[in-house]
Amino acid sequence: MVKVIDKIEAFDYMLQLFEEWRDSHEELKNKPLSKLTALKLLFLTAAPKEGGGKDLLDIFNNFYAMPYGPVESDVYNAIQEGDLPSYTAKYRTIERKKQESETLNYKGPEFDQIREAVGSLREKNELLIGLTAFELVAVTHRWDSWNRAMDFAEFMGQLSAKMPIDSIRKDSNKRFSLTD
Repeated sequence: MVKVIDKIEAFDYMLQLFEEWRDSHEELKNKPLSKLTALKLLFLTAAPKEGGGKDLLDIFNNFYAMPYGPVESDVYNAIQEGDLPSYTAKYRTIERKKQESETLNYKGPEFDQIREAVGSLREKNELLIGLTAFELVAVTHRWDSWNRAMDFAEFMGQLSAKMPIDSIRKDSNKRFSLTD
């Protein structure tokens, strides 16, 4: 039986994979990830890619539609509170903590699904990693699940609304680029 993965550890590992992806593009090598970029890539990684295929929405299950796109509230709070095991949040960026062992060693079958989901996103659009934070915001704004939740938030006079997992899974307008 595969043990249940901790959401914050899963995101910490995802950040390592995003760095590897980024560093595979010479022009992006060692460029810091912004918090906004990391949160948009998290949504695009967690969301199902093809016809209701595997997703990470059982782990990352607390998305809210906000003006700059979907935000996983528990992960956002962990970033803001400095609770990521291998990373620290600066003003606008998330950077690797300076520690003796470069990163935590995430091994085991429970982390396979994270690696597979990031790989699936790369297959969908290898160039996502090079988009600016606001280009990624534009991509997530194309999702119907985000638009419906934002419409509800506006109707209620609020700046955010919970995005039901079922709505994300069944979204008929899944977009992974600015042009698809």
